[in-house]
Amino acid sequence: MSDSKPGSEHNLNDSNMPLLSEDGTEKAEKGGETFEKKDESTKKKKKEKKLKVPKEKPGYDHDNLDMTLRDSKGINRDIDLDFDDILAEPSTAHGFDPIWRLSFVLFTQIRRWIYRIIAAFIALPLAIIWAVIFSLLSVILVWVVRPVIRIVQLFLAVFKELWVSFLQATLEPLCATA
Repeated sequence: MSDSKPGSEHNLNDSNMPLLSEDGTEKAEKGGETFEKKDESTKKKKKEKKLKVPKEKPGYDHDNLDMTLRDSKGINRDIDLDFDDILAEPSTAHGFDPIWRLSFVLFTQIRRWIYRIIAAFIALPLAIIWAVIFSLLSVILVWVVRPVIRIVQLFLAVFKELWVSFLQATLEPLCATA
């Protein structure tokens, strides 16, 4: 065994190179060159992993749900009121500072907890109701309103051609002579 080269299969302890890399590639040296062989079981596992990845469903993108900025489009700016938007003391009439601080804490905490408690009771039922309403509106718009509008547009296109022909035959000669 003394005639074996470093890194050969007879003398594995002499090699500094790992037999398998992290990506499942087998590396071997031959004459200073590095050759890579893919492990067949790793290929099959990678193929299986690719097959098991579910496709992204539209409307179920809760990974991108921003839990801190819940009104990213600003549709509720008019009710985004803070303590100083509601209560303010003029500079000539200030009460006691501890009372003002306590008023601030009470206002903000009571507003926050009342909202949370009421929202906990009505958020899920109202979410279901609004989902049903908007899905019904979508169905009606897609399957009733848009086709009816398209039919009306087709009839109006015919009427437009008739109207343009009528105006060209009657008013255009009068306007051209004037």
